[in-house]
Amino acid sequence: MLMSSQSLATDTAENSVLSLLYTIPTAGARRWRVAIVALTLAAVAVASASAGESDVAVGRMIAAQSLIPGRVACAACHMENGAGQPDVGIPRLAGLDARQLEEQLAYFAKGERRSAAMAPYAVALNNTQRRQVAAYFASLPVPAEPDRLASTPQQLARGRSLYADGDQHTEMQACVQCHGVTGLGVGQFSPRLAGQSAAYVADQLARWRAGDMRDPKGAFMQAEARTLSDTDIAAVAAYVAHLGQEP
Repeated sequence: MLMSSQSLATDTAENSVLSLLYTIPTAGARRWRVAIVALTLAAVAVASASAGESDVAVGRMIAAQSLIPGRVACAACHMENGAGQPDVGIPRLAGLDARQLEEQLAYFAKGERRSAAMAPYAVALNNTQRRQVAAYFASLPVPAEPDRLASTPQQLARGRSLYADGDQHTEMQACVQCHGVTGLGVGQFSPRLAGQSAAYVADQLARWRAGDMRDPKGAFMQAEARTLSDTDIAAVAAYVAHLGQEP
């Protein structure tokens, strides 16, 4: 596996210090060893933080400019603050897990997740650039008050019930089991839903229900979506869009 120059430099520094540790005389060396290990860990932490900050900075530049002639930049649709355009179903990317964003870009690039809009962008990026763009959007704070589609109290109540408890009549599992009570998700395993575009969530659920795997991990959601009616899809989507935004 190829390593970045930053990773290689970090590993080289660690190995050098470890070699030094083993050459220190035994007598009275314990304090020196502790000090050197502490310094090594601090240096590694700084190097990792620097690498992350570099990825975010480069990712911001990539997101702000078009890499494809005749096409707008990432930020034109997902916005520079990562808020997306919830009312028209363009998802919010701000604050999502970087590994998951990178993974989805790879799926688009390989054709494992189909999207006429996203595929050209993902293909235009190499592996490093996809990681950098993902790091940038993941670093952004979640918008405090996204634009939301209108919903009724009854719809939100139904959505809350399905999300928290599932539906024993259709054997739908509760969304909370994977996405959490607050809809924050679990890293790369399940995405954050709280505050996400209702139109986007509804569209994804409808695609799964229609038989679209969406990506290589879509089998479970495909089965879940088959238990939902149009009304229930709209209710769940409305509820997760409001999660974390209740007055």
